[in-house]
Amino acid sequence: MSIETLTEAILGKMSGVNKWRRNFLGHLFHLFLSMRGRYTFLNAARYGIFGEMTYRQHFERPMDWATFNYHLIMYSTAPERFNSFDASYLSKSGKHTPGVSWYWSGCAGKAKWGLEIGAFSVVDVVNHSAMHLVAEQTLAEETQQHGSLLEYYGSLVERHADMLLKISKFLVADAYFSRKPFVDKVCECHLQLITRLRDDAVMYYPYLGPQREGRGRHKKFAARVDVRNLSPEHFTASACDEQDGIAYEGRVWIKSWKRWAKVVVAHQKDEQGKIKTVKVYASTLETMAGADLWLYYKARFQSEFLFRDAKQHAGLEHCQSRQAEALDFHFNASLTAVSMAKALHWFSRPADQRGPFSMADIKTQYFNELLLDRFFVAYGLNPHHAKNHHAYKSLFELGKIAA
Repeated sequence: MSIETLTEAILGKMSGVNKWRRNFLGHLFHLFLSMRGRYTFLNAARYGIFGEMTYRQHFERPMDWATFNYHLIMYSTAPERFNSFDASYLSKSGKHTPGVSWYWSGCAGKAKWGLEIGAFSVVDVVNHSAMHLVAEQTLAEETQQHGSLLEYYGSLVERHADMLLKISKFLVADAYFSRKPFVDKVCECHLQLITRLRDDAVMYYPYLGPQREGRGRHKKFAARVDVRNLSPEHFTASACDEQDGIAYEGRVWIKSWKRWAKVVVAHQKDEQGKIKTVKVYASTLETMAGADLWLYYKARFQSEFLFRDAKQHAGLEHCQSRQAEALDFHFNASLTAVSMAKALHWFSRPADQRGPFSMADIKTQYFNELLLDRFFVAYGLNPHHAKNHHAYKSLFELGKIAA
């Protein structure tokens, strides 16, 4: 199946998308996988079939990315999946681009000047890969309106809750989001949060002993949890992995959340068998299996590869427009192009025939195809005859690492 055919099939399920728009989006995804250099409107006009102004006008028109990617996810992924949320820093110079400010960069380990997007993705647990759902740019005025970044991120969850619940009841986020404002907002949306707690998080065991008779509140908590010396009465072995250590699961009260939760405490031991590091993972679903909780959180990192591939190979940081609508379109188109590449060239293969997913190889293949098509047009060759030639495949795969 071609990328244009897949795009047409998905857009056919959406209302309000005319034929001209469908043709443009099919061409755009093919172009995003074919271009070299920076992903600007001028460079798109050099490689594409439209003029620079046409690309600008289409980027400024609204697009329902959540619905488009929902259909793509349902088409490509296995039934066992979960939602993931994370924020990503995008480098951007200048002072007049909407949303430009100081944001935390995890790679640099400090705040840097630029842009930020909050992105929802969907992780396929069986195939151990992630697909993009929707991204929204972080804007200072919206953050101030909600009072804090965590409140703003929570509003994004609330905004897309209906779509997220169609995919999975679980939302996985990293340790930054394990604070009460975000946790409360996720639970209000009837989603279940999976995250990692701070190493010094305060937790209490439930009291399981006899209650005293008479008036007054019954005893609710027992001792405070010492993550290095777990009580066998409350924690049981959950999973064991030579690399990740030994994990124990139990139900505890998390003081900062003010709620009961299922937690998994992972002990990493040194060669002498002494505990070297401890990590605590938590889920708001008290009955969740500890092995699933640990597996889902570890699989969350697949969403980071979406950001990496989009930045390196799909021009996520290259948009030069100062229009908020065009920036939103560009961010989502870039991340969706990576998902389209996965759906067509990785998920479509049988699991036993897949190698590692490589955006570099897919980009090389599409660029070779674009260049060969230009040769056919320039020399007046019949593309149908030329593509049947035995040498076409070798030219088509020229430069691919895994060819």
